[in-house]
Amino acid sequence: MNSSSYADLIQNLYKVNLHGGMKLGLQNVQRLQQLLNFPDRAYKTIHVAGTNGKGSVSTKIALTFEEAGYRVGLYTSPHLSCFRERIKINGVMIPEAAVFALLSSLFDLTEKEDIPATFFELTTFLAFVYFAQEKVDIVILETGLGGRLDATNIVKPILSVITSISLDHTEILGLTPEAIAWEKGGIIKENVPVVIGPKVPYRPIEILARQKGSPILKVRCKTSLYEEENKEIALTSLNFLSTSFCLPPEAIEKGLQGRQPCRFEVIKLECPVILDVAHNPDGLDHLFKMCSYYFPNQPLSILFGISKSKDIDHCLEIITKNATSYHLVEALNGRGLPIDDLHEQLNKKAPAQSNIFKHTSITNGVHFAKLNAAKNNKILVICGSFFIMNEVRKALGFIEPSDNMDLNEKNKFFINNMQN
Repeated sequence: MNSSSYADLIQNLYKVNLHGGMKLGLQNVQRLQQLLNFPDRAYKTIHVAGTNGKGSVSTKIALTFEEAGYRVGLYTSPHLSCFRERIKINGVMIPEAAVFALLSSLFDLTEKEDIPATFFELTTFLAFVYFAQEKVDIVILETGLGGRLDATNIVKPILSVITSISLDHTEILGLTPEAIAWEKGGIIKENVPVVIGPKVPYRPIEILARQKGSPILKVRCKTSLYEEENKEIALTSLNFLSTSFCLPPEAIEKGLQGRQPCRFEVIKLECPVILDVAHNPDGLDHLFKMCSYYFPNQPLSILFGISKSKDIDHCLEIITKNATSYHLVEALNGRGLPIDDLHEQLNKKAPAQSNIFKHTSITNGVHFAKLNAAKNNKILVICGSFFIMNEVRKALGFIEPSDNMDLNEKNKFFINNMQN
């Protein structure tokens, strides 16, 4: 199997996203689950939801099990540079050959059975089947969006985890933290314990858990630092799981240090550069608290792009409280707020004497912002969207697997040039 075959199939997967879009609901995945003979039952599962922190908590739990000698599947989304980042076993991405073979079969099955499966549904079952085929011991499964109607919510886990609740995707999940908690609390299963983070509204989860007879393990953590909060959530989960699995203290200690790329990732270049995918008010607030904690009294320059669907007004309020230099970019996939609109809204909020730069190229923006920050003895913070990070990392010199197109959402280049 050569890489062009993989690339062709990935393009076909993207076309599903292009024409089908996102759909919340379980009808398609329940049919696929039955037709594929319940691949998700071949291993034990830990199911993780939350507005922020779910990827970090999932990574820490997965690394602990790996350090303890287990064969561990990890399913996360979205990805930064390569589609295969979403599906890993013991930290190794699914091979192109496995994507090609298994996804080809899934396409054939959905066509034969007339199942209008979405991009995320197909990707979820690619993970389920791959993990079963590779005989993993346990899977840490991150939800995509919400919980109750998320494609991952057909599993019967041994533990559910809800990391945090804040306002994001309100047009889909609800306008209040309590409404969002109801949606994310939909992952709670009968008689399956649920770990909830300190910022999860307790009452909705308590009602749902009582209905299901599910014990609640509430994390109590007073720190304002997300990384420490995520460690406490992961540790509470691991302490519970230690009653059923051999998880030595040294494995837990090492696992809790696990970090995903672009989660307060600090790079020392001409100036310190911080990469973080904070993209909603709560995430941005915690990002700048981390900056203040680790780099006290250091001036910040910020390069950011933001998606159209976010609470842009509130995000800009937080950003403009923390810097006076701003470098604006736009994601290439069509989801980003147009740079002129972002510039107009930022102008209304930025302090007087602010330096605002618009960059039509993410690569050029990164190079300019980095040199400008170094010249003025500032730290450069790059944040606001998952969807700018592939180009950002390339501009910073990272050499890592990367697809030829952004497969997270609709891509302008693909729409203009690849439809047929």
